[in-house]
Amino acid sequence: MTGKNMRRAVAFLVLTLSMLFTLFGAAGAEASQQVFKWRMQSVDPPGMVGPEITQKAFCDRVREMSGGRLDITLYTAGQLTPTKEIVESLGAGTIDISYTTGAYYTGIVPEAALEQAGLPPLILDSFRDAVNLYWYGELGDILREGYAKEGVYYLGAVPWEVPITFWSKEPMYGVDDLKGYKPRSFGYTAKTLAKLGASPAFLPHEEVYLSLAQGIINGSMTDGSYYERMKYYEVAPYYIVPGLSNVQEMCLLVSMKSWEALPDDLKAILREAHIHFSLDHGQHLVNAYNSMMARMDELKATVIVWPEEEQKKIRQAGLEFFPEIAAKSPGCARGVEILMRYLKEKKLVD
Repeated sequence: MTGKNMRRAVAFLVLTLSMLFTLFGAAGAEASQQVFKWRMQSVDPPGMVGPEITQKAFCDRVREMSGGRLDITLYTAGQLTPTKEIVESLGAGTIDISYTTGAYYTGIVPEAALEQAGLPPLILDSFRDAVNLYWYGELGDILREGYAKEGVYYLGAVPWEVPITFWSKEPMYGVDDLKGYKPRSFGYTAKTLAKLGASPAFLPHEEVYLSLAQGIINGSMTDGSYYERMKYYEVAPYYIVPGLSNVQEMCLLVSMKSWEALPDDLKAILREAHIHFSLDHGQHLVNAYNSMMARMDELKATVIVWPEEEQKKIRQAGLEFFPEIAAKSPGCARGVEILMRYLKEKKLVD
């Protein structure tokens, strides 16, 4: 090839590469401006702190941080899919993100039993402990591995320090009174209550009030502040503290299909929004709980305080399920080891 032909060939190659870079650059710019429209299913009914304030704020924050490129529409409990089918719906990509708890899904994701709501009662002692275990410790990684098998990305835990407590249509003063108790419950807390003589049943929030009113159940358990918001005091006037856990933990789950379709900057925005949402959600619930407890007389509710020895009986009964949890999967076995080490360090067990 002559020098003249070589120069022509080089010029042609440069021009071709320039055109390709322009095309791919334009495609990349277009992709970076792509708008992702997501649907978020909450397990909370309308009127709760989440749909009314914090989950709505989460969607708004993501939309603002992404310049409108990630647009999430919030739906309340049962609007898109039944609560018990959220993991399947996420795996299929029919919903994109959910605020929920793994306690509902331990039958298909064994590792979900390691989420606080799925654990036996009175395991975690404080909000800081939950953050350390699920955000900074190995439990988050174990849960992420477990959900991934079902096509779900575990974005992260949402912990806060309001007790999971319970209430009843009749007064209850200790473990012996659990015999004949028919509460709405879930996870290994339900199994622990059953071991102590109760007959628990799982019901989604949207069915609990009517079931209490009709006597299908005679009590319920969940976030303590729900007692006022869902007007459970009207049908179950006895409120038991300190309850079944000192701290709570829900989670944000994402369809793996939806997650993997996002560019890295939008993934980063979701991670940051998750942290902000967790703190915002938790503080609103703490405020609601403290306000409610100051007005229990107005609600005509009777607060019954269980002594420490009764709490120990509940914790000990629950710990007997740890071998069962550990046997579910290698991840569960690792998680139980972590939790037992934590309990011993906190001197909650011998």
